[in-house]
Amino acid sequence: MRTIVVLIVLFMTDSTFAQSDFPDFLQGTWKMENRETYEHWDRLNDHTLKGFSYRVAAGEIKVSEYLNISRRGDQITYTAEVLNQNSGEGISFDLTESDSMYVFENLRHDFPKKIVYRKLSETELWVSVSDGGQKGFAYKLLRQHAEKGGSDPAAVSNPNYDKALGQYQPPGEGRQINYCGTFGQK
Repeated sequence: MRTIVVLIVLFMTDSTFAQSDFPDFLQGTWKMENRETYEHWDRLNDHTLKGFSYRVAAGEIKVSEYLNISRRGDQITYTAEVLNQNSGEGISFDLTESDSMYVFENLRHDFPKKIVYRKLSETELWVSVSDGGQKGFAYKLLRQHAEKGGSDPAAVSNPNYDKALGQYQPPGEGRQINYCGTFGQK
């Protein structure tokens, strides 16, 4: 009996630590330092984050890619669906490291092969996108402050935020929302 209790405690401890490698800290809206480029992430459940990258130009939001981070079993996968690339198909990257940074890799893809999110603080992220070698780029993302008194912890001061777009699911994953890649004032 004592052995069973010990095994149950070890199993519960192990599964708790395994779940801590999911990048929940991405929830919310992040702005690229010195640019009008953003990433927004929503947590749909314990194993799925949906997001999108967009730019703000001339008062309009122009979506450039849809993002998904999901856990299936022990594997965490980052999928990016860049508009007007790869015939509309998402490219997946597997999590290979999650100690002080989240490293997603797909060595079969031409570029990028590696996407890294490193949490610098509660309000800053460092993102690098590379071929795993010398070719690539990096940038800092700054968390956009939530509106005071709001009930949604991921809500930010963005008058053009579209919750349906934040919950977009690419074709083949359920409902489909067809966006042209641009949406503006309501």
